[in-house]
Amino acid sequence: MLLSSLLSIAVFSILALANLQHEIDPRIKTALAMGQGSTGASTTPDGRLFLILPHVDGSHGNRIVEVIDKGCNGSDPKLVGFPDENWNSWNASTDNSIDAGVKYVSPNAQRIGPDGKLWVVDSGIPDQYQNSSKLISFNLETNKVDRIYYLGKITTGAGLLNDVRFNGKFAYLTEYTIGSIIVLDLENGHARMVLRKHTSTIAHFPDSADGKFLISSSTGKPQYIHADDLEVSPDGKYFYYQPGSGYMWRIETKYLNDALYNNTAAGLLHMYTEPYSPTPATGGTAIDAAGNIYYSDVDRHEIRYVSPNQTTTLLTRDSRLEWVDAMWVDSEQRLWMCASQLNRGDRFIQPNNQTYSITKPVYIYTIDVDHGPSPIDHS
Repeated sequence: MLLSSLLSIAVFSILALANLQHEIDPRIKTALAMGQGSTGASTTPDGRLFLILPHVDGSHGNRIVEVIDKGCNGSDPKLVGFPDENWNSWNASTDNSIDAGVKYVSPNAQRIGPDGKLWVVDSGIPDQYQNSSKLISFNLETNKVDRIYYLGKITTGAGLLNDVRFNGKFAYLTEYTIGSIIVLDLENGHARMVLRKHTSTIAHFPDSADGKFLISSSTGKPQYIHADDLEVSPDGKYFYYQPGSGYMWRIETKYLNDALYNNTAAGLLHMYTEPYSPTPATGGTAIDAAGNIYYSDVDRHEIRYVSPNQTTTLLTRDSRLEWVDAMWVDSEQRLWMCASQLNRGDRFIQPNNQTYSITKPVYIYTIDVDHGPSPIDHS
């Protein structure tokens, strides 16, 4: 009886995957067709569009770019390095620790903040260059650096920054190799790592995509991505976060804020964490003005959202949504979805010993949703 049930489940899974390979949602629109993948798009209300390029397909060059021309009739989009070529010119063979503080060493996220500035999270290589681990803001009126927050003393040599969200004068960052949250005071630059290796910040399963665990090409072992996705509720009350393998948690932001300057409060944070939603392996998230948290299911090629009442709803399922990474809700009530194919890149072992198995062009899609962005998330 048990064997029969398992066979039925296996057959169902195979049939579901076969159906998925041909499932297309006509509501999804193509925004860009790229020669290489992007793991995150962000837009300004006046139409500027920025991307981060992970270079997992053997490509080189700019990592943070602005889209000057979206391209048409088969032509590639025109991308220029932002803010300039120098920031995008890191060379590990020739650059030094000073360069590491004023160049993108290993950028992991970019987004427009609620202040209208472009923010870039640079994971860096903190075990070699302490000031390479940083959060940078750029004034989009001048396209110049506004401020750099160096976080190498907080991440230490083992921690790598992942992404950032904002709440008034506070910023919260996930750190994915140790498994922790970093709280940052944007006014004075003071920061603290909290919930280090807590059950809510640790991945208890390896990351997966297309129904398979991902195997690191550098270690040959299953890839664990600890604290990864994050959002803040539109009223600023809650901070949501999860590892790459899923299961979302939340904590009231007042406790995080108190912990920044209070050792006792920092030590008690674990008492205020609570499970929020049983999400699956997730490529990226976004939140809208109503507090709906969108997340990408990288095993099933779906986008779902968790409402503030903690119910989960399917937004779309489409075979083209191959590892949708960081998402974005724009002022025209569209959800941007970068189908990055990150799982097919050179960071993970590919079939037949290929370096990567990415299919090109790589697409960025949009789908209409009923809400604009959260006002404290971005303009």
